[in-house]
Amino acid sequence: MGFDNELKKLLEEWRSEVGKIDKSLLPLVDKFIKANKGGKGIRGNLVILGYQIASSEFRIQSSELENKEILKVAAAYEIFHTAILAHDDIIDKSPERRGQQSLYQALGGDHRGISLAITLADAGFFLATKIISEADFPEKRKNEALKYFSSIMLNTAMGQILDIEKGDPLTVAKYKTAKYTVSGPLVLGAILAGARLDKLTQLDQFGEAVGIAFQIQDDILDGETKKYKQSLQQLDYFKNKALKIIPDITKDSKMSKILEQLTADLVNRIK
Repeated sequence: MGFDNELKKLLEEWRSEVGKIDKSLLPLVDKFIKANKGGKGIRGNLVILGYQIASSEFRIQSSELENKEILKVAAAYEIFHTAILAHDDIIDKSPERRGQQSLYQALGGDHRGISLAITLADAGFFLATKIISEADFPEKRKNEALKYFSSIMLNTAMGQILDIEKGDPLTVAKYKTAKYTVSGPLVLGAILAGARLDKLTQLDQFGEAVGIAFQIQDDILDGETKKYKQSLQQLDYFKNKALKIIPDITKDSKMSKILEQLTADLVNRIK
C-alpha cells in the first residue's frame, strides 16, 4: 500500500504525543495501533485513486507536495476504518478481526476492555479528523473535504443504527457500507484534487452502486440473505449500474480499466 509507511509514521507520532500525557496509556495505544495492521487498505487506496482520477481527467495540476499529502489523508481514512471496526466488533460480539483478536478482546473482553476499546476507537475518529485538518492542501478544498468527511461519519453511524434496528437491507447497505467503503473515499480524494461538482456526483453514484453490490455479495457469502435469487438479481443490477457510469467519470482508458477492475474485485470476490 502506498500509504502504509505514512500510516505507521502518523500512528507513532500520535503515540509519542500520548506518552507526554501519561506513559501508562502507551500499552493501550499500542493495542489500537496493532489493530490497524492486517487490513487490505481498500479505502485508503480509494482515497488516492479518487485524487488521481480527478487530477488526470479534470486536467488539474497537483504539486508534488499535494501528491505526498494525499497519502496522509489515505492513512487517516484507514484509521477511521479501524475505529469503526472496533465498535462494530463490540456490537457483533466478534472475537477476531484481521487474523488477530478484536480490539475489545485484546483488552480483556470484559467491561473494562469494552470501555477501553470504545474510547480508543473514539480517539481514532478524532485522530483521523485531525490528520486531514493538518494536511497541506488549499484551505477551501480542505474545508470541503472535512465537511464531507464529517457527513461520511454521520451517515455510517446512521447505517449502523439501521442495521441494529433491522432496517431495509438496501438502505443499510447504502449508508453502513457503500458510503464509507467506496463512494466516500473516492469522493474525498477527488475533492482534495479540486474536482467539479458534477464529477463528484458521478463518483458518488459509481461508488454507491459498487458499495451496495459489495454488501449484497458479502451477505450472500455469509449466508445472511433469505432470498438468494433476488439477491443475485440485485447484485447484477448494481454492478451493471456502476459499469455504465464509468464512461461519464473518465475518458482516460487506464483509469477506466482500474474502475472496471475495482468493480470486479469487490463484487465478484469469493471471500
